[in-house]
Amino acid sequence: MATKSQTPTTPAGSAQHFLQRIQLFSLLTKEECDAIVRRLKRRDFPPNHYVVREGQAGDSMYFLTAGRCEVRKKDSNTGIEFLLTELGPGQCFGEMALLTGKPRTASVVTVEPTTVGILEQKDFQELLLRYPKIGVSLTRILAERVEKASEQVGVEYVNLNRLQFDSRVLGLLPEQAILQHKVLPVAFGNNRLTLAMVNPDNIIALDDVRRFIKGVMIEPVACSESDFLRFLGGPYKMLMKKEEETRQKAKSEAMHAVKKLVGEKAATDIEHTLADAAASQTEAVLESLQSDALKDIDMEEVQEEPQASATELRASSEDAPVVRLANSVLALAVKRGASDIHVEPREKEVAVRFRIDGILQLIQTLPKKVQMGLVSRMKILSKLDIAEKRLPQDGRISVRMENKPIDFRVSTIPSKWGEKICMRILDKSNTMLGLDKLITHPATLERVREMVSRPYGILYVTGPTGSGKTTTLYSALAELNDPDVNISTAEDPIEYDLPGINQVQTHKDIGLDFARVLRAFLRQDPDVILVGETRDLETAKISVEAALTGHLVLTTLHANDAASSFVRLNEMGIEPFLISTSSIGVIAQRLARRLCPQCKEAYTPDEETLKYWGMPTDEPVSFCKPVGCSACNGSGYKGRVGIYEVLRMTGNTRAQIIKRASTDEIREAARREGMLTLQDYGVMLLKEGGTSVDEVLQCVAVQE
Repeated sequence: MATKSQTPTTPAGSAQHFLQRIQLFSLLTKEECDAIVRRLKRRDFPPNHYVVREGQAGDSMYFLTAGRCEVRKKDSNTGIEFLLTELGPGQCFGEMALLTGKPRTASVVTVEPTTVGILEQKDFQELLLRYPKIGVSLTRILAERVEKASEQVGVEYVNLNRLQFDSRVLGLLPEQAILQHKVLPVAFGNNRLTLAMVNPDNIIALDDVRRFIKGVMIEPVACSESDFLRFLGGPYKMLMKKEEETRQKAKSEAMHAVKKLVGEKAATDIEHTLADAAASQTEAVLESLQSDALKDIDMEEVQEEPQASATELRASSEDAPVVRLANSVLALAVKRGASDIHVEPREKEVAVRFRIDGILQLIQTLPKKVQMGLVSRMKILSKLDIAEKRLPQDGRISVRMENKPIDFRVSTIPSKWGEKICMRILDKSNTMLGLDKLITHPATLERVREMVSRPYGILYVTGPTGSGKTTTLYSALAELNDPDVNISTAEDPIEYDLPGINQVQTHKDIGLDFARVLRAFLRQDPDVILVGETRDLETAKISVEAALTGHLVLTTLHANDAASSFVRLNEMGIEPFLISTSSIGVIAQRLARRLCPQCKEAYTPDEETLKYWGMPTDEPVSFCKPVGCSACNGSGYKGRVGIYEVLRMTGNTRAQIIKRASTDEIREAARREGMLTLQDYGVMLLKEGGTSVDEVLQCVAVQE
């Protein structure tokens, strides 16, 4: 990080000084801006560098002159940093620290090389005296922020003098808590408590109220401190005195009747029991209030399933326990190495399931009452419409955890018992894996690297959903990515951010499909093109044309194995001579669970098993099986290992494709050229103890 004494000024003849693009200095003239520049310190930050950290002390203000930053705030319970907003040139941050000197309330991280100007507090005080216009701009900035915050919070202001109070509602909170937090319960209905607060942002007060009054939704409203103190000194004492008198009178009458029935001694015991049960008194009062409210309802107008408004959904999603629950679900999934999160509403509960190492596991079952708040919270984080519950939606959550950028690709769909949410976890720190980290067999790895290093042609990667095709393609791009190579990708969606690579997101709704992006790529002087998926004839044809005109094309294709890929392309309508001429080869792959190295146990397979896998029965062979230990959470598996089938285009396979040979004939020709089938590769992993027989059987169809 370099530091210089001052920031360069705008080139001569430009229409606007760069400082005038920043709201704080927008009222100043160019000459005044030049004078301020001499007091500013310039700093250049590299990408992924913290400019300021949350909780860090500071009294300086920063403004961006070049580059881009992300503003992030950490959840205190899970340690996850959530993305709040992005900043670009002309925007500033740190005004409150400049004025108050209090610790930073959020972190600012650079996304790309960034230049900032730093204004320190001592210089700012001198500038205010010399240039009063800065004070006017600062006042305007702060006023806009307050107004925006008020719109987001949406807290209503109430006048306590004009409200009608029920002494039963006031008695829900002890006087000590009311005085300590300056809050006042003013109304209750439909399981919602209206709470007047001098400071509606006091989260500690809200948590304390929930400790006294459990199971209700709290709607905060604002009141002035003078109104609060005036009400507490007069009407509050009168109402509570009247309530206490009513309560004591009812208690006295009840005890008098009890004494007549059971006697003095038994009545005393009952009185003590009632005193011990005082903690449940709040629930009784709430039931009484709810019953009173129900008396006035016209039963014919009550809907069977009332729909919550957007305001109610947002309020429930911002409830502190719901926020903590949503954050903990995300953090736990990342910690356990899950690839997907499923939040599934059921009739009487909400199930949370994680897909770990390819297997879905039930992690926890939540009460039905958290469903609305949890789903709304996930949708808010994903920037989705929380009021739309009838249509599927797609979004994205971007967080940082332990300084690692992690994205959650979010999909919602309406189901019988509510909206189901599925989140694919995309750990960006794993995208720079090399091919050697994926392919453990040296000969197969050498064959793949030889195909990837070709200057032109098409390399197809096939396999079912979730088999790691995208990871293989990204790992290949990571090895090809150099400053002298122009790489462009067309994806749906963009799963990972790859530095130094031009990535394009397709949008079918506006006509930006794979074929259209590919045609545009050919006018962008590419060296390497990645196509997320070849799913139609038009995309396949343009990919072939790109390969024949001197470009390296990497793409995925849905086929059962390497040999059947050519039959699939033929069925799409691509001529065999074009397939054979343009193709470099095909990688077919599967993912199997890897045996835990801590607890796997070797055994000798029986003769029938060896015959099934086509292995000689007269040679000593050892396989391994899962056992389970603390390191693998008792499953016997930890992580996953790839099973690969690599078909390289040769003269023999090319001849088979041109004559429209069957899948079996193409496979046999490739095996004669040294190709290991998925079954061969799986047997090799069994011999090495990498996985179990059950896993290979689940992933690979054995050829008979």
